Amino acid sequence: MSLSPSTPRPGVVLATRIALALVAVALVIGEVAVVTSIAPQLAAEFPEFAHLQPPLVAAFVAFGVCLAVILAATGILVGYARDGRLPFRRAITLVGVMIGASAGATVSVVVALVLSPGPPPLGLLLLGATLTGIAVTLVLVVLRSRLARAANTATVEVTSPRNPRERAYPHA
Repeated sequence: MSLSPSTPRPGVVLATRIALALVAVALVIGEVAVVTSIAPQLAAEFPEFAHLQPPLVAAFVAFGVCLAVILAATGILVGYARDGRLPFRRAITLVGVMIGASAGATVSVVVALVLSPGPPPLGLLLLGATLTGIAVTLVLVVLRSRLARAANTATVEVTSPRNPRERAYPHA
């Protein structure tokens, strides 16, 4: 069985989906631990910062939800690769959802950066996470524009192929 170079092997797709699922499970476990155990404990230890617990927990949960959305959209896109097809409109929509989720996650990190009473290394970590979030969001914007351009090219070539006997982009 020979696969085209553009179609990933089934094992790679399965491994990718398993990795995405494991990250999602770790994310949920981390959120539950923070909300139920760590945040109340820190509020009790540092009562002068207890008033920051609700907004910081909300920012953390919002960040987790945004990451879960990105993981789900990535899993769907991986499924398209497995099937050897790329429905451009759906892919563009999914990447748009990923852009919104990435921007939301970045905003939640900025909120945490502004509210965080932690030591300077924590501030630097949050600043780095903010810059990373901005970079990821911009990369996704470029990806979406490239997908839109490819969709337009595929539409033109499917409707008017150079060689009428040749089927252009059968999986579009």
